[in-house]
Amino acid sequence: MWIKSIAFTALVVIGTACVTVKPTALFDEASSKPEPPHIENFYALNVLNEKLSGEVWYTADVKCIRVENSTENVFAGSNAIHLKWDKQEGGCDWIGMGIGWDGWAPKDLSMIMNKAAIQFKVYSTGGKIAGLPLAAAMEDYAGKAAWIGFAGKYISYKNDETWATVTLPIGDFDWDMFDADPSNVKQMLIQFEAAGEVYFDEISVVPFEGTLNKHYASRFDHDPGFVIDGELDETNWGSPIDIDGNKISIVGNSEYIYVSGEVQDASPLSNNKSGDDVWNGDGVELAFSTNPEANPRRKQLLLTDQHICIKLGEKPMVWDWQTHDGVADTEIAYKKTTTGYQFEAQIPFAHFKRGELKSNINYHLEVAINDGNGQNRTKQLKWNSSGIEGFHKNPSFWGNITYTTDKSE
Repeated sequence: MWIKSIAFTALVVIGTACVTVKPTALFDEASSKPEPPHIENFYALNVLNEKLSGEVWYTADVKCIRVENSTENVFAGSNAIHLKWDKQEGGCDWIGMGIGWDGWAPKDLSMIMNKAAIQFKVYSTGGKIAGLPLAAAMEDYAGKAAWIGFAGKYISYKNDETWATVTLPIGDFDWDMFDADPSNVKQMLIQFEAAGEVYFDEISVVPFEGTLNKHYASRFDHDPGFVIDGELDETNWGSPIDIDGNKISIVGNSEYIYVSGEVQDASPLSNNKSGDDVWNGDGVELAFSTNPEANPRRKQLLLTDQHICIKLGEKPMVWDWQTHDGVADTEIAYKKTTTGYQFEAQIPFAHFKRGELKSNINYHLEVAINDGNGQNRTKQLKWNSSGIEGFHKNPSFWGNITYTTDKSE
C-alpha cells in the first residue's frame, strides 16, 4: 500500500547548546490513496494503450512499414496503432518496432515469470486471424532477447468480437535460447514478416498462470483389443485430438503406440513419396518425447525425442526421420470415406529404444496432418504450433500428452 511519512522535530543537546534539527521520518501511516494495479510487486502494466510516444520506435523505411495513430478502428479509448507492412515488396531485410515502456526503465519480469502475460488487442483488415507473421521479444539491457511467435494457440476471440486477444505468457518466451535476463528488460520488440495490415490496442501486462500449450489426455491401456482394420469401431480409442475438424486419437502402453484418425481430404490417400520425402503427401506426423524430464523449452532435439510419419497412400508405412528408416513390424489399415479417409496404426514402442512409456506422466507431443494432391503436399495442419514453422526441429513448439490409466484397471 502507498505510504506517507509523519515527521518530528528533534532537539539535540550537546553540552549546553540546544540545536534544532530538520524534520525527520519517524514512522509511516497508511495513505488513503488507492494502490495502482500491479502483479506481485510489478507495477509497469501499461505497455501501450493509446498514442505513439517517445517510448516507441520502428523501421523508418515507409516502403516496408507504416506505423501511425488511428481513430478509425479502436478497441478502447480514443486511439489505436495502425500498422501496414510488406517485407518483400519493400525490400527490407528486417522490419520491426520496439516499445520501451515505463520510460525505458529496467523492468524486472522475473518476479512474474509464471504469473503474467503480455496481452494485445489486434484487429485485422483481412478478417479473423488464426495466426500472424509476427514475433515478439523481450530485450534486456545487454542486448539479449527472448522470442515468441504469434502462434494460433495464443490468439482467441471472445463472443462476437472482431478484435482478437493475443496472449503471450511471459514464461513461454525463450529466455534460455540467448540467455536473456528477465530481471533487466529494456523493451519489447516486434518483428514483422511477409505482409499484412493490423491495428494494435491495449498492449499490457495481465495476470496469467501456466501456459497455452495444449494438453491431450490419452489412454494407457495394457490390452486395448484393437483390430487394425481401419474401421474405428472400437470404443477404447477415447476422446480424440481435434485439428481443424480432423480427429486424431492416440493410445499407448509399454509395447505399442496406437494411432487412429478421421481426416477430411478432397484427394484422399495421395502419397507416392518414399524415404525422408514422405512428408510431401498425405499422412500424419507425430513428434514426441520418451523422456518426461526433458526441458519443455528446449530448442533442439534430444536422443529421446522422436519424429515419425504415418504415410497414407501408396505403400503405407511409418517412417522414422531420426533413424532415416521405416519402423518394422508396424500395422496400418485405412479406407476412404465420403469426406476423406480414416485409418488405424499399431507402432511397436521397442523401435524407439530410448526411454519408456508410463501411465499418468506428462510427455511432450505435436501432431501434424499433411494434405497432398498426388504430386506434393498442399497444406499442413498442426495441433499445438499452428501458425509457426519448425516443430520438427524445435520441441518448445510441442504440446503435452498424458497417458492415463483407468481407475478400474
